[in-house]
Amino acid sequence: LKKKNLRIVVTGGAGFVGSHLVDRLIARGDSVIVVDNFFTGRKENLMHHFGNPKFELIRHDVVEPILLEVDQIYHLACPASPVHYKFNPVKTIISFLT
Repeated sequence: LKKKNLRIVVTGGAGFVGSHLVDRLIARGDSVIVVDNFFTGRKENLMHHFGNPKFELIRHDVVEPILLEVDQIYHLACPASPVHYKFNPVKTIISFLT
């Protein structure tokens, strides 16, 4: 049986952990939509996927609603270091609630 390729969204996909997850998902044949506001993530972590029809990048803050049709969601959008989450603690808490 042939495996169904999934359509997956990765919030925070431009971060260190998220970008490595994106690499794996694309390598196995899935279509990936990355949603990131680049608060701590970097576009450079994903540049090698630009031009790939199975990759899409949306600059968006997950605190605001977004409507996407996907099979799976990996929610990694949260500042992960004290330097970043102390900068804006309210937004950090809200990102956990989405």
